[in-house]
Amino acid sequence: MTTTWNIIKYPMLTLLVVVEFFVITSFSTTPVEHSLLMWLVTGVAFAMYDESVKEVEGK
Repeated sequence: MTTTWNIIKYPMLTLLVVVEFFVITSFSTTPVEHSLLMWLVTGVAFAMYDESVKEVEGK
């Protein structure tokens, strides 16, 4: 799984951010603030998941 995860990691993060941007801009009255907050949350969650995958693979 580590090799597969390393290959799809950044394209998947990019896809998540793009989808979030379109959803937020479609339904929000202040899309800039909401999209920046969601990008931050997504980045942090993605980094936490990446670290957990590395930890599990290291065992």
